[in-house]
Amino acid sequence: MKSKINPQKDQKFLFNIVVPVFNSEMYLEKCLNSIVKQTHQRFQVQVVDDCSSDSSYEIANSICEKNKNFKLFRNPRRIGSLNNIFNLLYTKIEEPSKTIDVIIDGDDYLYSSDVLNIIEEKYIKTNCLITYGSHISSKGVLGKKYPKIIRKLNLFRKYFWYASHLKTFRHDLWLSINPQDFLNKNREYFSVASDLAIMFPMLEMAGNRQEFISEILYCYNDKNPISDHKIRRKEQILSAKEIRQKKRYKRRIFN
Repeated sequence: MKSKINPQKDQKFLFNIVVPVFNSEMYLEKCLNSIVKQTHQRFQVQVVDDCSSDSSYEIANSICEKNKNFKLFRNPRRIGSLNNIFNLLYTKIEEPSKTIDVIIDGDDYLYSSDVLNIIEEKYIKTNCLITYGSHISSKGVLGKKYPKIIRKLNLFRKYFWYASHLKTFRHDLWLSINPQDFLNKNREYFSVASDLAIMFPMLEMAGNRQEFISEILYCYNDKNPISDHKIRRKEQILSAKEIRQKKRYKRRIFN
């Protein structure tokens, strides 16, 4: 379904897109080109290569050089997805309440050229602080909305994980997270289950100002042989348990 937002007239938000990359040479070009093709004009992209051993950096560099709103970073050693996301997002932005942060994994891609317009329309119409939605994978279309009772009683950490791709949130909401909550019991960034560490605090603070987007926005690559759910599943389960046991956030008031 096409967005009703006029891409030339009604763009009110800046999209701040981060793309963490590790050994994604088979998928990265499609990922980055799906961003380049967006009809929404107000976006900036930060790509970070996490010390890949394949040609991911060279592929990213060839695309970033052609697009002035893309920036590319390269780590001298691997630090993990959550640490990369934190480094790129935990920065001051001129208008944080008018900036929407978006996380796209380097082996996934956006479903259509209208994705950012659809997201912006949701923020404008509902005054929400955070969105999650439907995505497609080899298993078909996936995505569910948290039940009203879960949102009302702030029980996200006690319920099934629904806050899946595509995850977006206002930058001022992101900045309200205590950075210590991204660290595990060893005082290191969670190396897996980072989605939970990122989304739970913001879902809790947002309360009813969160939206599920039913349109398919994201293509999730569940066939990548080096994805965490294939090679680090046990660690994922343990990290998810630790994140769920952290103290939940109280709802906050945002403009």
